[in-house]
Amino acid sequence: MPAVAASLSGPTDGPVLVVGATGNTGRRVVAQLRAKGVAVRAGSRDTKKASSLGLAAAGAELVQLDVLDKASIEAAMQGCTAVICATGFTPSLNFKKDNPAKVDHEGTDNLVAVATAPGSSVKRFVLVTSLLTNAKAAGQGNNDNYKFLNALGGVLDEKLAAELNLRASGLDYVIVRPGGLSNEAPEAVGNLIVRGEDTTFGLETDPGREISRDTVAAVCVEALFQDAAAKRVVEVVSSPSAPLFPPNKWFA
Repeated sequence: MPAVAASLSGPTDGPVLVVGATGNTGRRVVAQLRAKGVAVRAGSRDTKKASSLGLAAAGAELVQLDVLDKASIEAAMQGCTAVICATGFTPSLNFKKDNPAKVDHEGTDNLVAVATAPGSSVKRFVLVTSLLTNAKAAGQGNNDNYKFLNALGGVLDEKLAAELNLRASGLDYVIVRPGGLSNEAPEAVGNLIVRGEDTTFGLETDPGREISRDTVAAVCVEALFQDAAAKRVVEVVSSPSAPLFPPNKWFA
């Protein structure tokens, strides 16, 4: 893998594979990439669901992708120049497969393995995790927010394991750790605040605790095109009182 920054040169430098494209954040990533004219492969376990959500109508190529099935990953990632992973464990009746260890850890590791395999054309890998992913090492093991979020299957611990594997992989990565995700528009939630890793913990003293999913998607998309985003971990929240922060400063 190249040691230099490997940001995309422009909208024609694609396609970009969006993993978890039918999720609340993933489909916003797809929409924003398409709005920029970027070729998109929308990866999901259920392509019928992806179609019903309008992803094909937006111009995305729908591909079947299960993060626990490497063959489906290989087919979906073939020829892609970047990956944005917006997957996340959601409870279901199939807990043997739909659990944090499988989805947030093993599944992400599978994506990284394919992205680093010989012949891969992936330049940059953007991974969405969460605030407090590294809470224990950051001295926040007793943080009530960490305990609450991590209670179901150790989801934050599994996300951390995936982060560490990505960071050690040699890939040019960007890790985005958002605060509480809101489906409200950015105007309702506030302007973006970007901070370095292990600086924001969902505390009352933090400058913000929530963020619009639209804003998270915007950060993920911008991370593909800025050299300064290379091998960075950013923690993102919003606040109505925060000043407007231009995209060219997000990773400065």
